[in-house]
Amino acid sequence: MSEIIKLPYSKRIFDIIMTIFLFLLLSPLFLFIIIWIIIERIFIKDSRGHFLYIEKRISQGKEFDFYKWRIFKNDVLVEALKKGSVIHTTDLQSDPENLTYYGRFLKRIYMDEMPQLWNVLRGDMTLVGPRPTNLENSENFKKTGDFIREVMVCGLTGPFQAQKGHAILSQMDLDQDYVNFLLSNPGWKVILKDLKIIFLTIRIVLEARGI
Repeated sequence: MSEIIKLPYSKRIFDIIMTIFLFLLLSPLFLFIIIWIIIERIFIKDSRGHFLYIEKRISQGKEFDFYKWRIFKNDVLVEALKKGSVIHTTDLQSDPENLTYYGRFLKRIYMDEMPQLWNVLRGDMTLVGPRPTNLENSENFKKTGDFIREVMVCGLTGPFQAQKGHAILSQMDLDQDYVNFLLSNPGWKVILKDLKIIFLTIRIVLEARGI
C-alpha cells in the first residue's frame, strides 16, 4: 500500500456534520471543564500550565498538531521532556500522582480526547480511521510493514478501538480491513459502518476501556 487514500466526499460531509453536532452536545461539558481548570490553576500550583496538550502525530504521512486536554502536572511534562523529545503519555498516565485533579476525572471518563473534534473539523483527522501515533511509534510501525497511517487519514476512533478488550484480530489487521471496506464500498455504506464503529466505541468507553 503506497498510494494516498482519498476519503469519499460523503464521509467528509458526515465528519463535519457529526463534529458540529458533538461540539454542540458537549458544549456544557466543555464549559464545565474549562471552569474547573481555571479554578484549579488558581489554587494549585502544580496544575498551572496550558489548557491543551499538543503533540506532533502522523496522519496520512503528514505531521500535525494533535490536541488533548492537558491532564498532566506541568512539572511532570517538563521532566519527561528532559528524557527525550517524545513524551510517552501512556506510561505517565499509569501513575495518578502525575495527573491534575481534573486530569484524573477526564481520564476516568476518557474525555481528555475531546479537543480532537477540532482536529476532525480542520481535516487533520476523520471521525473513524486508524488512530494517529507519535513520530517515534510511526517509525516503528513502518519497520513492521504497517504503512496505513502514511496513506490514510487517521481517526478519533477506529475499528480496533471499537473492539478494545474484545478484538480477535490485531490492530493492523482491523485497520486494513476497514481500509479495504472503504475502498470497495460506496460512501453511504462507509457512513453506516462509521456509525456502527462510533456506537461500539461508546460502549467500550462505558466499559472504562478507553480509546
